[in-house]
Amino acid sequence: MLVSRKPGRALLFVGALIAVVTVFGACQENLAGGAACPTLCPDTLTVKDVILSGTDAFDTMATVIGFPPLGTEQQLLLANYTQGGSPVQTAAVLRFDSLIRNFPDTDTAAAPRPFTRVDSAGVRFTVIAPTDTTKDTILVPDTVTFLVYDVDVNAPDADTASVHAQFNTAPIASRRVPRDSVKGQINILLDTGFVAQHVRAGKRIRLGLRIQSAKPTQLNIGSSEGGLSSVIQYFGFVDTTRSFVQKSVNTTGSGGAPNFASLADFDLVLQGTPLPAAGIIAAGGIPGSRIYMRFSVPSALIDSSATIVRANLILHQVANVDFGTADTTDTILLQPAVVQASPSVTNIPIAAGLVESPGGLGITGVPTENFHPNVSRPDTIPLVGVFTFWRKLGPLATQRAIVFESSGEGLEPRRYLFYSNSAPADSLKPRIEISFIPRSGFGLP
Repeated sequence: MLVSRKPGRALLFVGALIAVVTVFGACQENLAGGAACPTLCPDTLTVKDVILSGTDAFDTMATVIGFPPLGTEQQLLLANYTQGGSPVQTAAVLRFDSLIRNFPDTDTAAAPRPFTRVDSAGVRFTVIAPTDTTKDTILVPDTVTFLVYDVDVNAPDADTASVHAQFNTAPIASRRVPRDSVKGQINILLDTGFVAQHVRAGKRIRLGLRIQSAKPTQLNIGSSEGGLSSVIQYFGFVDTTRSFVQKSVNTTGSGGAPNFASLADFDLVLQGTPLPAAGIIAAGGIPGSRIYMRFSVPSALIDSSATIVRANLILHQVANVDFGTADTTDTILLQPAVVQASPSVTNIPIAAGLVESPGGLGITGVPTENFHPNVSRPDTIPLVGVFTFWRKLGPLATQRAIVFESSGEGLEPRRYLFYSNSAPADSLKPRIEISFIPRSGFGLP
């Protein structure tokens, strides 16, 4: 015997409808009654706005100087110009810790034959052309003199202060190069006696390279990290037999942190970009700096009680009119990155280096900003994707922090300047504008 189930379904539907009506009726009767009631009412789907600034939005805000880390440069910057009345000079350090000292015999069983004479010694490096070739005459407007220094010091590998002092001594070699020839490979002859002494005695050679010019100048040369190592070259003789030697930069550092293998060549700032004024944070400059911002947005907003539909960071940009060259075009970008350090990392410079681009984390909607650094204006950076990412990970996985860096980090003198939490007026301080929907009792956002 077949039994129809339609009446039963109808009763269930009517019962559910009565329950829903009862719930809404309760909320209408007592809008202020109980913490649970607002989450069940339709008006909880209204988008609400909140603005946070100062310590309500950020618990830490800092300019972190020293990027890229020593020895990790993809190119080495040689600069000599004046920015805002202050001179900026950088140099390259090229380390040749292991030199070829024996004639390359094919008979591996034979005893090594050390060079008895060295001739035609020199150092060679590669000048990297600007991406925008129209800037050739802007970055290198006049004849350039390359100066070479002996920067070998009896000091720890990372003791750059001792190396810095060697640039106050007399150069051991130089070459004057017309502007039109400052490109491609550049060879500078070295004193043969200097190189021969080091080769025969089994010593290392460490060279410093800087530039001089009648006009503000900056150029980039290849680095080992970027795949264009500088080389030392010479002819080595055993009796009348000679061998042409080319040896790329290398190091026999003691190991440890930083990675001394990467210190085969590195940039050294002799005179750098002035520190930003009080109340200002900076991204870019020489040496490169990053802006580190750690958020203190209430966990109730990020983690569970609300759906964030908009989260904009508002920064007030200070016009930076001091440039190292005549170029004031919009050729650098402000790049946001998400800090990947855990909350236990209290060293801000370390945390500022442990970052990943939003795209690399699957976060969308956080653009690389094409702001003009020489314009005073408020800038808006959308971060709703970052907030969603933080919610998925939870509060213990990573710091809720971001950094801003210049796309020309370590190579470009211009920098972005913004007011910080200690700005002279509250209206200039960074703030977060958040739009959210409180959680609904019906499982809706």
